[in-house]
Amino acid sequence: MTVLGLHYLIWVVLIAYFAGMLALGWYSKRQAASQEGYLMGNRRFGIGMMVMHAFGAGTHPGDVAGVVSKTVGGGASGIWVSWMWMFGTPFYWLIAPIIRRLRCLTLADYFRQRYNQTCTLVYVIVATVGMTLAVTSILLATTRTVQGMMGKAGPEHEAWFYGILICSTVVFAIYGYWGGIVAAIRTDMAQGLMIIALSFVAIPAAIKLQEVGGFAGVKEALVQEDAAFLSLFDPGSFKLGNVILLCIISPLSMMAQPHLITVCGAGKTEWEGRVGFTYGNILKRICTMGWCILGLCWLAYLFNSGQLEGRPSGAMADAAFGDAVRALLNPFLQGLMLACVMAAAMSTGDAMQVTVAGLISQNIYKVYFNPQADDKKIMQVTKITGLGIVLLSLLFALLLEGSFVRAILDFNKITGYVGISVVMGILWRRMNAGGMLTSVILAEATFVVLRYFMNDVDKMVVSGVPLAAGLIGGIVGSLLTRRPETNQSDTFFKKIHTPIGQEEKLSLPLDEAVPVQDRLVTAGGLFILKPSRQSWLGFLLALGICLLCLWSMFLLLR
Repeated sequence: MTVLGLHYLIWVVLIAYFAGMLALGWYSKRQAASQEGYLMGNRRFGIGMMVMHAFGAGTHPGDVAGVVSKTVGGGASGIWVSWMWMFGTPFYWLIAPIIRRLRCLTLADYFRQRYNQTCTLVYVIVATVGMTLAVTSILLATTRTVQGMMGKAGPEHEAWFYGILICSTVVFAIYGYWGGIVAAIRTDMAQGLMIIALSFVAIPAAIKLQEVGGFAGVKEALVQEDAAFLSLFDPGSFKLGNVILLCIISPLSMMAQPHLITVCGAGKTEWEGRVGFTYGNILKRICTMGWCILGLCWLAYLFNSGQLEGRPSGAMADAAFGDAVRALLNPFLQGLMLACVMAAAMSTGDAMQVTVAGLISQNIYKVYFNPQADDKKIMQVTKITGLGIVLLSLLFALLLEGSFVRAILDFNKITGYVGISVVMGILWRRMNAGGMLTSVILAEATFVVLRYFMNDVDKMVVSGVPLAAGLIGGIVGSLLTRRPETNQSDTFFKKIHTPIGQEEKLSLPLDEAVPVQDRLVTAGGLFILKPSRQSWLGFLLALGICLLCLWSMFLLLR
């Protein structure tokens, strides 16, 4: 039995999901009654919740559908749509405790502590615009993906576009308003477990298709068409050099994301943040393998069933994920997959909604408009600002309807170039406000010029030159301007190198709190400590898992 063209089981699952999300947001209100609770969940989450929060906050429909689409369009190299972050992942083990030790409610507080209020304002503006447009891209990607999975894509189904878009936005705006980051983390736990399972459940069904004939049949069909389909490094979009450069940029980009503060800092201790941030993202790397394999199976099916000759067109590749779900899963599992896709979008959007609203309330409203505001008033402003960001994102989505999705995603990359000044501020004592502003301006301007005003520029140049410009700008800008105040600099470095629970060290001079013998590199003003056993063993273990994932894909495709 169908209702509006969809099996009734799909509607049952979707209605149950939406009701569950609203109930979860309402239930979470008690734990989000203060600004600290709303933005950080009172830092009380355990390892399981933190792992799923990192997984959910970093996973949205563009990841799943994007990997499948690129794989169907160009072969196994499509995996780098998500795996571009692969070799940044081990660095998450090192990043997490530093972010936790900032003892901040928002990432903008880093810029105030390390630089000055002007730098803080610049970051808030760039992050707010970038994340608002990022939420827009998530809303658009979710809506178009769900349309495809429902078989309701195309100009004749535009009413479905508006209906799905508005319903999704309203639900995540309401539960985000009610429960803040607590609701987001709990949603991440639920949808994370489902999306991990469903990332792989469609693969056996695809492999068993008569037109596919097992994974050996997949490889045989693809080799007959073009052996490059089984290569992890495509000469076009994902050359080896491009992949290496992306893996260098990714940890820098992550350092500027506003929701980094909750992903690393909402746990009970540094350990929860460290394990959650690293292994939540490792889970995503493993799931990406499943998405890529599904794309290869579906590509072989299209060839063997006679639906395709040559490389797929953009439209067929973009619809691949939705087409595969409809063909391979029963109505109940289709409903679950739809719920997962929407949950992934909502949890990511909700985390951005809450953290960006916190940036504005903590660093603009409280600083410039009402310095005497109490916690209750600031939290009210945070909630209202969050709704405003969601409504603005919805307006952009209604106006753009997907026409500028690529440009929106590019703006998210622009936000990432601020990460250069974050890393330099952590590693180099001479870095100052002048260096930060010079770095950001040069990197952003270079990217905009190369990306939007110059034709036929190699992708490595578009990504690499702004990175170099930001690095050089940070160094030159710092050396040509006054040194940072010693007290401010010493206070900052004491904080990021003093573990949570050892706050008594913060009152000591820097040389006592962080003894010289504990420092690894000090030449040229660098301030890099000797890694602890936990740090270097954890880094090597995460790197080993990433290499194992890469080697497994090589063996599978050989």
